[in-house]
Amino acid sequence: MAGTAAMAAAIMAGAASVLMAPAAEAANVRVTLGEVAERLSEAAGGDTLTVIAGTYRDMTLDWSADASAERPTVVIAERPGAVVISGRSSLNISGKGLTVSSLVFADGEIEKGAVVSFRKGDSLARECRLTDCVIDSYDPPRRDMNTSHVHLYGRDNRVDHCSFLGKKSLGVTLIVWLNYTSCLDNRHSIDHNIFGPRPVYGSNGAETIRIGTSQQCMESSRTSVKDNLFLRCNGEVEVISVKSSDNVIEGNILYECQGVLALRHGERNIVRDNMFIGNEVRNTGGVRIVDSGHEVVGNKFYDLAGDRFFSALALMSAVPNSLPNRYVQVEDVLIEGNGFYGCRSIEFGTGLDYERTLPPKDITFRGNLICNPDMTAAYEAFPDADGIMFEDNEVRLADVEARPEYSAVAEGKGAQWYADAEELRRGIAQPEAAAETDGNGVAKTMAGSGEKIIAEPGQNLAAIVAAAPAGASVILTDGTHRIEESLRISVPVEILAAEGAEPVLKFAGKKSDDMVKICDGGRLSISGITFDGTPADGRPGAKAGISTDTDMISSYSLKVDRCTFRNFGESSFIPVKGMKGTFADSVVISRCTFRDLSGDAVNYAAELDDKGRYSADDVIIEDCTFDHILGIPVNIARNGSDESTAGPYVHVRGCEFIDCCNKVRGSVIRIIGAQVLEISGCDFTDSGRGGYSIRLDDAPWEKLDIRDLKFTNSGKILSNRELTL
Repeated sequence: MAGTAAMAAAIMAGAASVLMAPAAEAANVRVTLGEVAERLSEAAGGDTLTVIAGTYRDMTLDWSADASAERPTVVIAERPGAVVISGRSSLNISGKGLTVSSLVFADGEIEKGAVVSFRKGDSLARECRLTDCVIDSYDPPRRDMNTSHVHLYGRDNRVDHCSFLGKKSLGVTLIVWLNYTSCLDNRHSIDHNIFGPRPVYGSNGAETIRIGTSQQCMESSRTSVKDNLFLRCNGEVEVISVKSSDNVIEGNILYECQGVLALRHGERNIVRDNMFIGNEVRNTGGVRIVDSGHEVVGNKFYDLAGDRFFSALALMSAVPNSLPNRYVQVEDVLIEGNGFYGCRSIEFGTGLDYERTLPPKDITFRGNLICNPDMTAAYEAFPDADGIMFEDNEVRLADVEARPEYSAVAEGKGAQWYADAEELRRGIAQPEAAAETDGNGVAKTMAGSGEKIIAEPGQNLAAIVAAAPAGASVILTDGTHRIEESLRISVPVEILAAEGAEPVLKFAGKKSDDMVKICDGGRLSISGITFDGTPADGRPGAKAGISTDTDMISSYSLKVDRCTFRNFGESSFIPVKGMKGTFADSVVISRCTFRDLSGDAVNYAAELDDKGRYSADDVIIEDCTFDHILGIPVNIARNGSDESTAGPYVHVRGCEFIDCCNKVRGSVIRIIGAQVLEISGCDFTDSGRGGYSIRLDDAPWEKLDIRDLKFTNSGKILSNRELTL
């Protein structure tokens, strides 16, 4: 199998062998990037155009050739990495037999389409190749704009030994399109590439590779995805999304990817000799299966922590008479010779609900090894495993006798497979370390200079914060700090009260704005500050206490500790708020007081479309007091029923609510669609009397933990299910 340390090292090093040597009579011409298109019109198979080193900006490149894969026309950088393409640049490849090599697309910006597309208009590429290239940090201005790194059209094309890095926006990194007849049976090869890291996006539509769409799911694509490294590709649940038939996914490594290889639509796909390494990272998964005729053979799954849609193996429940874009019944599938070591979940019948009622059938589960001494059952089945035929499987569990269809496995076999994974872990170069987290899995905020900057009332606090280096602490002394513009947070920074001081922040700008605004690159920890919303004489009130910029591409984190938010007199003036199109890795609000507010207190409900989008992955609100709030103290939403993400994770602990949201049909805590929700140890006094103290819009699969609550002259709980308190 290709999943070895040697393979990983080869991928990280770049192309093992890039180009055939040109024939003796072939031309080799030095050109600038802007001259390539014209020279290609004169070039023949075997000719090489060598691009002179430099940085080229804002170029729309339309390159076409008339050659063959055996004797291509080659466009290659003077030296690997020496030709950098940036700005608003993109490349269209068309014709036949064009090889593009050793280019770097970096720090650019596109607003639609792809950085590299294997077509120009309706002229598609054939026998063309993109090799030894890099696309890094090439995104639109906003994270909710849909773009890709590569659109692959035509037939017999190859993308190999490339690196696709730093994608943060909506959109699939690499798409194989089947929307032309000439794209079917395409025999593309996507091999020996590096994908990632890619952060959690917070919505559907953030796959790393997609092959086809539901409209072409019964068409044969015959695309090969082989010997690639997927490194922390966390965009959504489907890292590789197969939506067509007769593809082969072979010899790939998915390393700490918070998602799965999904056989989402189509038939007769083969998943062979891949390696999935989770290292117990949240939501790491394996293979999810829909439809029929597939083979999942010889794969190895290590320490995958996901369950349900993120399971190491998930065979979906199906919709009777399903439309192509829903869930066709899983049947006639071979699952053979796979090893599952330390994985949390194997499921048959995942997603059983009112719509998805058909279980998998005619499934052969043969010769598989399952080792997990912490579990008593090898799998879960919904409602049962009647459609699964078990043959010659081996397990090592806490209680092997609980499953008579398995036999015990010798200790050494699983141990050797696990040793192979350890070797691979050591062999994979780590271009980016995993984010340091606290015990809740929440990203820690501070890193950098450690410089301490003292700010006194009367100084230009906005300028001080703007000039602070990454990791600095801005320390506010006692008194009222009037600000005439937002404190813009563009690097990781800490703002805190001086020891023994009680600084007050008041907005005095001529134009309404946020008091603190988190911008691209910003991560904020703030403590001991009072935000007073009383308008300054003759000046408008602020828009929010702490909010975000509107045009952001990067995610952020926020920690608010021991702060007070008071006297926010307009309903739109919200103490802590996430804007539409922005995304927080984590929001932690602890030991804070919110009082005398006309609007909401904490609002992460700006994504109103029913597309499963949400504004923060982890939200923790603990030991806070909410007193005399007209709006909703805690308002968090993930609208729609899409299951392509695992968040948000919401925890409200040990909070007190006094005289909050007594409007008719109001609610004190309003949570829509949290995938994991804990509300514990909270007291409600004189709150939610016109509606509810807690109002939930939850789905059956969502994990709720609601306990130890006290209601005094307050509304109760509205939920889609019966709760045991």
